[in-house]
Amino acid sequence: MLIALCSAKGAPGVTTSGLALALSWPRPVVLAELDPAGGDVLPGYGRGEPFPGGLADLELAARRGGPARHLDSQLLRLDPEGRARLLPGLADPAGARHVDWNRLAAVLAAVEDGTVDVVADCGRLRAQHFPAAVVQRAAAVVLATGSTLRAVRAATQAIAELREREACPGMLCTLVIGPGEPYGEREISEALGVPSVGSLPRDPKSAAVLSDGAPAGRLFVQSALLRAARTVATRLVELAAAHESRLTPPPAASVLTSDTTVGGGRVR
Repeated sequence: MLIALCSAKGAPGVTTSGLALALSWPRPVVLAELDPAGGDVLPGYGRGEPFPGGLADLELAARRGGPARHLDSQLLRLDPEGRARLLPGLADPAGARHVDWNRLAAVLAAVEDGTVDVVADCGRLRAQHFPAAVVQRAAAVVLATGSTLRAVRAATQAIAELREREACPGMLCTLVIGPGEPYGEREISEALGVPSVGSLPRDPKSAAVLSDGAPAGRLFVQSALLRAARTVATRLVELAAAHESRLTPPPAASVLTSDTTVGGGRVR
């Protein structure tokens, strides 16, 4: 299942939020850094860990016709168990213009035949070279927004843009970052006219671990940020799966042959 996470103008902490969700995901997951402005996870959470591959190498493999087979070699573990993995983003934003987003979207939508989810950090909606093809393939598109008047207004325009150009056939929903500044989650959901998958609190100490590689204390996994992220991730998986099931046509009724038996018999 492919989940696209994007933001409107001025939305705070989208990459940090995506990382928090990936670390809290209830199933195996890949966090794909597709922001055309470049990747931030390795410089921050990864404390500058060098990695020569990632999205740029995957794009190179795509040109040679083998992106699906090449994907695993471009993933890094985000946790010791390897349930959450990272596809590092572009080191040089100039490379975004060369990415074939359509081909990449097809690869991500079919990761391990649907047994692994993909959370794609797509960056700001109106950015140049925005990965619109990924949004079009996603089971759910999550628009992250702050709760200020300025942020909600930008989110309203972004929702309208997605609807007008029919770029979002999947479930469209919102994630509120820092609720109560001054608007609450329910108010924002009603104003935007889309469901909310929840909210993530302002938690500067925990956010610094994810955004800047600050040391994670022993209570980090029980921080307000990660507790909220677990709730959001679980709800998002449930809503997206329900939306997908509604869109999937029921299987065609089988035609019973004369050899069909009922009550534990064999159907040929």
